[in-house]
Amino acid sequence: MVLSAYVALGIHAQNESWLSRNLKKGMNYLDSLWEAKVDTNYIEVPKKPWRVVIYPKVNMIDVKMNHQIDLSTTAYRELDDFTDVDWTMRINPPLATYLGVWVGYRGLGIGYSIPLIKNAGRYWTVSSTGTHYGLIFSLRRFKTQDMKLDANVRIGDNEMSEKAVPYKSHAPIWVRSVFLDGYYVFNGKHYSQDAAYNQSVIQRRSAGSLLLGASWYQSSIDYSDKLNGEFISAASGVGKIKVQQANIGIGYGYNWVPAKGWLFNIMVMPTVSVYNRVKVTTYDSNYSFDIVQENTENYGNWNAETHEWSNGEKKRPLPFDEQDLSWQNDVEMWETGERINKTRWKVNINGRAGITYNGKNWFANVYGQLHRFSYNHDNTSVKMWDWYVNTQFGIRF
Repeated sequence: MVLSAYVALGIHAQNESWLSRNLKKGMNYLDSLWEAKVDTNYIEVPKKPWRVVIYPKVNMIDVKMNHQIDLSTTAYRELDDFTDVDWTMRINPPLATYLGVWVGYRGLGIGYSIPLIKNAGRYWTVSSTGTHYGLIFSLRRFKTQDMKLDANVRIGDNEMSEKAVPYKSHAPIWVRSVFLDGYYVFNGKHYSQDAAYNQSVIQRRSAGSLLLGASWYQSSIDYSDKLNGEFISAASGVGKIKVQQANIGIGYGYNWVPAKGWLFNIMVMPTVSVYNRVKVTTYDSNYSFDIVQENTENYGNWNAETHEWSNGEKKRPLPFDEQDLSWQNDVEMWETGERINKTRWKVNINGRAGITYNGKNWFANVYGQLHRFSYNHDNTSVKMWDWYVNTQFGIRF
């Protein structure tokens, strides 16, 4: 948005003296974040401040949701021989490929990526950086019906298990993630994260620095569609999970310059979550998804006002035949409440690595980043891995 304003102001700068002055002030401020604040023996500030980058992006998100079910509870008394069940739902959509464009002036930039495969969602990034700081915002939302299921059932002293069974849900599962990542560079006079990842400056000599990082991560998994009742039932009625997590950490980054134009970077930062809030939304249904029955015709019609079937029952079993999807015609799902849980001291990982080559007025770059997050609630634990690889080609002007 700020960049668009600069472009618009630049178009009218010759005719509007007030706009011209404010445009110049804004650009001078961005220039001041770099000029005269770095050791030019180590870091070069290019005379051409604008950059346009075209990049293909590969992104993978892997969500593992594990739940333990105690079959000794009232709802499962008819299964006296069973002890408990562990099951894992793994939301692991196909590798997402994007084509994106990024525009920046000095350390300020905005990027937008469109997917090249179905259901990969959109990807937005906004960044603002200087010699000693960086602030990066990213947003992604996608849906999928593809997953893998693990199950481990204990019957007395015996166990039965299945791993990575492919499964397609009856309705989409939505995953949304928002990530705000900030860092402080202690040795900003000699070391630059920007040189490795957005090329606003050029690293001329090898250097490293301690980094202080802080991040805000917010994600949600929503599978509350009424056709996904079997997963909601297996998760003790939970159909939506939203996590908010604040992390702080200390890490180290190093830029290695083996030859003119080349740069290799690696950054590792373990973090600890100082704020971890999980909100789960629970649901109920007019069907019992853990019980099947040969004949369910005597249940009649569902009354939404009384929450009863014609025969007075509150819940109707699923048809015994898995291919019989007639239940989808009259299944209902409604929200029953929310639960909030706050915990602390989760250890997560933030890591980056990249290779850059700088020409006279152009550059090429390959880099990747990994985020790992985890959170627990009652008998349910969720682990999320989110990583991406960018290949960039850009010009300066």
